[in-house]
Amino acid sequence: MAAALRQQAKVTMPVSRALLFDIGRRYISIGRPCCGNTWHIFRKIKKKNEFIPVTPPIELDKSVKKGEVINIPDKIERSPTAILSALASTVRNDLNQPMYLSIDDPYLYLNNDRAKKFAMASMDSGRNAAKLMLSEYKEYMTQMWEEPLPEVWRDINKGYVHKDASEAALLERISKRHVTEAIQVYTAMKAKEPPLSQEAQEKLLELLTVFNCEDPETQSELHLFIEPPMLTTHSPFPLSTWKKGNMAEQVFNSLPEKTCKAYCYMLRGMAKHYDKESALNLYNEMKAAKMTADVYTFNLLLKVSSLDAQSVDEIRLSIESLLKDMSAGNVRPNVETFNSILCNCRRVSRWTGSKMFALAVLSEMKACDIEPNLATYNDVLNIFYYSKSRDSSPQPKSPDLFENILEAIENKEFIAVSEGDYTFFRSAMRVVVNSFPDSKYALRLHKVLQHGKNSDLLGHRQLQYGYYNDLFNIIVQLEHTDVVMELYQQVVPYIFLPSSEIYHLIFENISLHETYHYLPQIYIDLETTAMFFRNDFLLDFFRLVAHKKHEPQLQSQMCDITESLIKSWLMKRERQREYPAVDGAVLGEMILIYLYNEDDKKAWELFQMYQKDHTLRATNPSEKSLIKLTEHMIAAKDYDSTKQVLTRMLELECGGIPALVDKTLQAFELSEQERNYLEGVASDAASEPSSDSSSSSDNGSSSDSD
Repeated sequence: MAAALRQQAKVTMPVSRALLFDIGRRYISIGRPCCGNTWHIFRKIKKKNEFIPVTPPIELDKSVKKGEVINIPDKIERSPTAILSALASTVRNDLNQPMYLSIDDPYLYLNNDRAKKFAMASMDSGRNAAKLMLSEYKEYMTQMWEEPLPEVWRDINKGYVHKDASEAALLERISKRHVTEAIQVYTAMKAKEPPLSQEAQEKLLELLTVFNCEDPETQSELHLFIEPPMLTTHSPFPLSTWKKGNMAEQVFNSLPEKTCKAYCYMLRGMAKHYDKESALNLYNEMKAAKMTADVYTFNLLLKVSSLDAQSVDEIRLSIESLLKDMSAGNVRPNVETFNSILCNCRRVSRWTGSKMFALAVLSEMKACDIEPNLATYNDVLNIFYYSKSRDSSPQPKSPDLFENILEAIENKEFIAVSEGDYTFFRSAMRVVVNSFPDSKYALRLHKVLQHGKNSDLLGHRQLQYGYYNDLFNIIVQLEHTDVVMELYQQVVPYIFLPSSEIYHLIFENISLHETYHYLPQIYIDLETTAMFFRNDFLLDFFRLVAHKKHEPQLQSQMCDITESLIKSWLMKRERQREYPAVDGAVLGEMILIYLYNEDDKKAWELFQMYQKDHTLRATNPSEKSLIKLTEHMIAAKDYDSTKQVLTRMLELECGGIPALVDKTLQAFELSEQERNYLEGVASDAASEPSSDSSSSSDNGSSSDSD
C-alpha cells in the first residue's frame, strides 16, 4: 500500500479502528492502522496509585458501515515555496518603509531624497575604491574570511578562461560584453586559420550594433539611483551617433554570407543610433536581396521615420510604406509597432494633422486586436496635452480623452516593456496639474498606481518625487484633511518627503478643517528632518499647535510635542550641533501650549529661559502669550512673576497692560509703593501707542486675532 502511495495511485481501504483502554492498570495504548503505518501512544504508570487523566476519545461516525471504502485523493504536486507563498499572502506589503539599500543602522534611516542620494554616492564610492584595491593589490587580497576570493574579483579587467585568440575566446568576451577586447580578438583571428564561423561573427555583429562599437558604461544599481538615466527616446531632433565605416560595418561586409539575421542586426544598430539615411539604404538593399526583416527591426525603422521630415504627410507615407512591407512579408505587428508610430506623432505633436494621424493609429491598433500598454497611453497624453505651448493665452483642454484613458486602465495590472511604461504616471499627473487641476482625476490615477504591482512602474526617484509632489499640490488644496492624511500615511516619510511649501499647504488645510489631531503624527515625521532648522517653518508649525485649546488628551499630546522639541534643542545646542531655530517668538507659542494645558510651571520656565538667554531675543513672544501668562500668574497669586511679565510687556510696548494692572491691583494686597509702581506702569503704557502690529510683523509674533 505504501508503495502504491509513492506511485501516486488511488488506494482504497476498509474502515478499521481499534481503541483499547485499560483504566484499571492506569495506562493507555491506542493503535490506529492507517496506510501501513501505526502510531502508538504509550505510557506506563510509575506508581501504583498514580492517576493519569484520560482524554475522551474522538467519537466515531457510526453512520459509516462496515466494509465501506474510503477514496484517498491523488497527491498534489506543490512547489518548495508553496507554504511560504501561502504565509506571504496573509500579510500586507507596506511600501512606506526605509529604502533597503540604505538600511545600516536604525538611527541612520534616511527619509530625505538628498540624504539618500549622498548616502548612496558614498556607498558607491566605497565599493569602487574596494574594487580598485582588489585590482591593484591582488597579491595581498587573497581571501575573504576563510574562503578564497574569486579570480575575477582580484583581476576585474580580465578573469578570462581563454587567454589566447580563438573563437572560444571571442565568444567569451562577447558573453561578458567586453566590446574592445572582442574587437581585438576578432582582428587577431582574421589572419589565422581556420576562419571564424558565421555564427560567431553574427554574435559579434550583434554586440557591436547594440553598443555602437564602444564598451558599455558599467553602472551599478547605486549609480543609477544617484544619477538616473536620461530618457531621450522622444527627443524632437536626436543627433545621429552612428559612425560611418565603423567596426560593425567592417564585420558585416566581411561576412561569408549576409543572412537575414545579419541585416536585421545592422538595421537595428543604425536605427537605434538615429542614422536614418544609412538604415533606409541598407533596408532597400535587403529588400533587393528578397529578405524580410523581423518585427523588432521594423519597429526601430518606424521610430526614425519622422527624422528630417518636412510634414506630417511625408511621415505618413514613410510609415505606410514600411507597414505595407510588413504585410507583404507576413510580419504581424505588436504593441511596440504602434508605439513606434506614435513616437513620430509625439515628436511633431504641434504640427497640423499630427493628432488626427495619432487617432488613426489608435483605430488601426484596435482593428488589429492589440491591447495598448502604458507606453501607448503615455504617447497619447503627450500628443494631445502638450504642456509647453508658446501661446500667450492657451485654451483650456478638455479632460474627455484623459477620462477615457483612466477607464481603460482602471483595475488592470501592467508590466514594463519599455521606458514609456515608467514615465506614464509622471506624465499623466503633470497633465492633470497643467490642463485640468481637479483632485478627482488625481485620486483616480493614484488608485490605478496602487492596483497590484503598478507602483513598480513609477520610475526612478526623480520621476517618483515629481509625481507625488504634483499629487499633493492638487489634493491638499481641494480635499478634506482625512483624504490628504490617508495618502500622507501611505508614502511619508520613506517614499516621499513633502517640501516645506507642501507642508505649509497641509497646515492651512488642517486649520481650515480644524483637524488638529493630525499634528502629532506630522511632528514625528518632521522631527528627523532639517525643516525645523528654519525659523519661519518652526514658528508656523507651533502657531498652528497653539492656535486654540483642545480636548485634554489632545492638549497633552501638544505638550509632549513641545517638550520633545525643547529637549532636542537643548541637547543639540549643548553639543554644538545644528539645532532647531528656537527663538522668542517660538517660545511664546510654546508658553501658550503649556498654559492651555494648565501647566503654569513649565510655561514659566520657558519665560525665564527667554529672559536669561539674550540670543533668543532676536524675536519676541506674541502679545497674546504674554497676556495669557500674566493672567495665569495673577490667578496663581504669584505677584513677583506677574510683575516680571508686566515689566517685559512694557519694554516691548505691548497693548493690554492697563487692564492687566487693574486685575493685579484687585487680586493682590500690595504696599503703597508697589501700587504706585504698577499705576506708573499702566500710565506709561497708556501714554504710548501700542506697537503690536508693527512688532508682530517685524518679529514674527502673532496677535490676538491669530
